[in-house]
Amino acid sequence: MNVEKLKNSCRKRFRSFYNFFVDLKKPKTSLSTDLPGFNVIKQQSRRRTAMNEHLETLFLESLALQPRLIVELGVAKGESTQVFFQVAKLCGATLVSVDLNDCSRALDWEEWNFIQRDDIEFAQEFESWCRERQINPVIDVLFIDTSHYFEHTLEEIRAYFPFLADHAKVFFHDTNLGTFIFRKDGSVDLGWDNDRGVIRALEVHFNRTFPEKEEFVDFVTPWVIKHYPHCCGLTVLEKLSHLFPGSASDRPA
Repeated sequence: MNVEKLKNSCRKRFRSFYNFFVDLKKPKTSLSTDLPGFNVIKQQSRRRTAMNEHLETLFLESLALQPRLIVELGVAKGESTQVFFQVAKLCGATLVSVDLNDCSRALDWEEWNFIQRDDIEFAQEFESWCRERQINPVIDVLFIDTSHYFEHTLEEIRAYFPFLADHAKVFFHDTNLGTFIFRKDGSVDLGWDNDRGVIRALEVHFNRTFPEKEEFVDFVTPWVIKHYPHCCGLTVLEKLSHLFPGSASDRPA
């Protein structure tokens, strides 16, 4: 066994041992609310993943916006897709998901638009693709969870931000990656070092330094920036151009 395999094996053993004792103290939480779709998300969030503790935030933040068009970049097993599906059903929104791989089985909904493409390439055709389907190419909710690399994330910002509505929300996952993932419930999991790729791209775009290990709220006209460091990190951007007319909302990096 080489050194890296040995290290990985030790990390997995540590994770299992550590989480065993965390689970002994884990309290049971209620899943019953007056909103069935929210109950589905609460149930889904019980299974520990790299994103599970952010699912409720994705649902509630998106629902509050009452979106008409939701664009998801990165599907994988469809964890976030299930969240946006619930939002789309409640709001009558169009859901468009893009992934390099065939993720067409991630969601069983005939109104779902799954595009198996490179998301940067698809951005070049996004407006015409929408027009052909009588969809207004104005994004209300944008979710980015793809390669997690710096340059690619910058390209996604440049490619998709011009399509954002004056009042929109953008979610960036994996903005606090490291060797281990730390959740709010006290559990840990294995992560990987992406050289601060996603959060660094945001720093370049906004010309700011962000302390991704801490929870924070910032404001860069016209953006409210909220960051949650646990569970790989989730950074939520809310664009408020409708309150700040004439603001430089899509400044170049």
